Amino acid sequence: MSRLLALLVVALGLAGCEVAFDPIAESDFVYAFSGYLDASADTQWVRVEDVAPSTDPNPDLLAVEVTLTDLASGAVTGLTQEVRTFATGPAHLFWTTADVPLGARYRLEARRVADGATTSTTVAIPADGSFTVEVESGRFICPTVVTIQGAGRVADVQARYVVARNGEALDYRFAHVDRLENDGAGTDIGRVYFGEDARRMSLDPLFFPDLLSADIVVAVSTEDWPAPAGLTLEDVLLDIQGEGVENGLGFVGGVVTQRHAFVPGVIGSPFGPPPTPCLP
Repeated sequence: MSRLLALLVVALGLAGCEVAFDPIAESDFVYAFSGYLDASADTQWVRVEDVAPSTDPNPDLLAVEVTLTDLASGAVTGLTQEVRTFATGPAHLFWTTADVPLGARYRLEARRVADGATTSTTVAIPADGSFTVEVESGRFICPTVVTIQGAGRVADVQARYVVARNGEALDYRFAHVDRLENDGAGTDIGRVYFGEDARRMSLDPLFFPDLLSADIVVAVSTEDWPAPAGLTLEDVLLDIQGEGVENGLGFVGGVVTQRHAFVPGVIGSPFGPPPTPCLP
């Protein structure tokens, strides 16, 4: 599962007035959340950061206790903290291998050890994970067509590629939810153009031996999930200031996912039969 992925960015606009902005004004906000709980995953990850983050490039672990409380049973699970460094800098990640069943509701809480100040939010997991996904690849100039049936809210149709670069396997993720269409009768259709993705990964469009694997990941969420436009599951969380976060910022949602391997379309031989039309 994803390791969540970039700093929450909090913007404050003071348009139309001449009030001075005090960058150190007191606030009730304690922590910023980012992440999601996936009923299909064996490990859950969320990110928790101080609203006033440290500028230390090698930060210590936060002095915070992060827990998930099942609102039905009252069972409390403590999350384990670790610091990881991404392209945007260090991140404080919290994880657990506890089961997250369909239909569950949780209270995610971060409690500062020094004074007991807390940030919390409620996370709802989709009740139904029985949606179906069909993936049909076309020629290089045609899209791979992803058909989703029986889903409630489709949060993301994501293409994930693993590419070998200088002896290292790199993970690329591109969202195609901006191309998602709904027929009004319970069927969603997404289209993935590998040629576009190959350019973004700097792969040769005729020969791509560096491409190790390709998968489509479909994520179905609860209705409170924000509506992204061309953003991945991870990216869409960066700009959300959820109303349901108490004494903090961010958003944590619930999803159920399916992952399907696919073969990206390739250019046919000029000596072969005429190309077939693209799939509708």
